[in-house]
Amino acid sequence: MKKFILLPTILCYFIATAALAADAPGMTPVAPALQPSLAGKASGTETVSEHAPTTKAAQLHAYTVEELYKNSQKLNKEKVVVHGQVVKMTSGIMGKSWTHIQDDTGDKKTGTNDLICISGTAQPEVGDEVTFTGTVTFNPESRYRLTLEDATIIE
Repeated sequence: MKKFILLPTILCYFIATAALAADAPGMTPVAPALQPSLAGKASGTETVSEHAPTTKAAQLHAYTVEELYKNSQKLNKEKVVVHGQVVKMTSGIMGKSWTHIQDDTGDKKTGTNDLICISGTAQPEVGDEVTFTGTVTFNPESRYRLTLEDATIIE
């Protein structure tokens, strides 16, 4: 008897979740966990919806956000440089700052346009153009499958 009740309950949950995701402003039904919301403000975060720069950093080991996603397995645990515009900044997560940067590369629908740079000291403002250096961490099972750990802003 429990099997007959459980199956419709699970099915209703998935249908309701999909309907809510499709109706939510700024959300796409494809890979919603990978997409930061670029509209509005949430507690402890700042967001901006303007277009990011397409300038690639000039340093050695420099990549665009899209290139980091395309080469994420090969670059895992490697130190890289990436340049972009801060589109979201959240501080105080596990004692660190999580800075989302974009550079007009990648695909918003698949979430390959946004890179999270995790830092203990960097506190850029939303809208700033920054160049980060840090270690690529690729974890396909994680909600944030690609991050830049121990990120620092370079001049």
